[in-house]
Amino acid sequence: MLYEWILPDSSVISHKSIFTNRIPPIIEKILIDRHIDNDAKLEKYINPMLLDLHDSFLMTDMQNAVARIIAALQKGENILIYGDYDVDGVTGVSILYEGLHRLGGKVSFYIPDRLNEGYGVSKTAIDNANDKNVTLIITVDCGVTANEEIEYASSCGIETIICDHHEAVGAVPQSLAVLNPKLPDSAYPYKELAGCGVAFKLLQALCTELKMDSSFYERYLDLVALGTAADIVDLTGENRIFVYSGLKEINSRKRFGINELINICGLKRQEITVSLIVFVLAPRLNAVGRISNAKKAVHLLTSTSNQQAKNIAQILNTENRQRRDIDELTLKEAEEIIASQIDLENTRILVLAKENWHLGVLGIVASRILEKYNKPTIMISVNDGIGKASARSFDGFNIFSALHELGNILISYGGHACAAGLTINSDKIDLFTEKINNIAKNYVKLSSSQLKLNINSIVSLNQFDAQVLKWLKLLAPYGPNNMKPVFLSKNLTVSGKINKIGDNHIKFKVKQNGVVIDAIAFNMKKYQSRLSEKNLKIDCAYVVEESNWQGQTTIQLRIKDFEVSNGIE
Repeated sequence: MLYEWILPDSSVISHKSIFTNRIPPIIEKILIDRHIDNDAKLEKYINPMLLDLHDSFLMTDMQNAVARIIAALQKGENILIYGDYDVDGVTGVSILYEGLHRLGGKVSFYIPDRLNEGYGVSKTAIDNANDKNVTLIITVDCGVTANEEIEYASSCGIETIICDHHEAVGAVPQSLAVLNPKLPDSAYPYKELAGCGVAFKLLQALCTELKMDSSFYERYLDLVALGTAADIVDLTGENRIFVYSGLKEINSRKRFGINELINICGLKRQEITVSLIVFVLAPRLNAVGRISNAKKAVHLLTSTSNQQAKNIAQILNTENRQRRDIDELTLKEAEEIIASQIDLENTRILVLAKENWHLGVLGIVASRILEKYNKPTIMISVNDGIGKASARSFDGFNIFSALHELGNILISYGGHACAAGLTINSDKIDLFTEKINNIAKNYVKLSSSQLKLNINSIVSLNQFDAQVLKWLKLLAPYGPNNMKPVFLSKNLTVSGKINKIGDNHIKFKVKQNGVVIDAIAFNMKKYQSRLSEKNLKIDCAYVVEESNWQGQTTIQLRIKDFEVSNGIE
């Protein structure tokens, strides 16, 4: 077993459904587990509507932001959209850059270089903007911790509007407007927007004030869905509406840049889902920000021709291959440090540091280390006595809060509960390692090296009839706080040949009581010989997916874990 299986409550649902329409018991249990317990909630859940988006003006400072932008548009001022280099940042920048341009604005954009400038607003960029007579900067997915930089911009005669969703550190910058649902005094009803979501709400408010038709900003739902899914924020509330509606736009193939990105990934004939965004599209958009400069991603997303989009998509694809090579080398070096220097049995937080690790892949590698060892991981690249780091954690240990407690020994920090960044003097790394492990004593157990896998239902393969499959599609889009249901089926046999897919994946069929279903197991080639043993029975934990091969759509089980069966149903 790769995971510790958390089995569902053995209590059963009453034979009398709580919903008006007949719903299969498997599905009803999933709905109740997600606190959907009446017809009204169910209708909103399976039919998310744009009409249910909150009034953008409920966000603190929104009226100030809208008034200032309208004034800038009317006066022909130079406006700069300043964004982060990840998918959330570049989609948010693309929304405002293209949107304000269509409104007649004199607008440009700026994405900092990850390696030379680092995260967030920089004085160098402000100087550059000042030289170009920019009078208004709108940040996207950054800015809420940039107190000194915002003050510096003000001293240069540049006003700022901040669109961010990160936690504030100390006092909020003295900006003209700070749009952030996570601010302590924010009355905005939904707190989990991504940065691109905040940018979308700003454009929505602007169009409302200008009495424009909603179609003006709704054309950017594809971008907000792309950025929201890629940033791994909760897919509840407004985020669910954004992604549900935006996936329809993405699958209509209207935007040149997204369409060419889909094509170069070999997904031309597939329906794009959250999973494909996270694991296929987003890495290519992120790659340019990690390897070179993310402005290419903005140019792709705002392309005005198929050929332009195709050329940029090819560049992104090439740089993603380079990024993967760097990933693998960095992961290998991190594993060597763990093996030679870390006492895993007595360490709660893995703090790994090395000279000149590539800053662009630290977050990816930290996530892979976290998944393997089930320990929050901080990857630090040291250069000239300064360490820059990416940190990844799991639910139950708020890495941002831990960094906040240790702010006195850090140069800077920022982020979320499960993903953060920091800068530290290299001579303080040992002290930092000691202190953050002490903080973790009350939250991170030493005993379990296994991640937990929550099982929604124990089922037989013959329960997956057309009705259940229809409802599983209705519960999408899936993502954090609305994950794909995980099912457990017992005493399965492997039917027929096990085929190798790629370098490390396998595909086979499983059989139970005469029912045979295709299964795929990623990163499980090492178990091929075990699964090939005669008369082997296994218990499998899996999610149900659709497989599209040569125009034919079938269901398959994506195996998450298995163990040899003990023969008990």
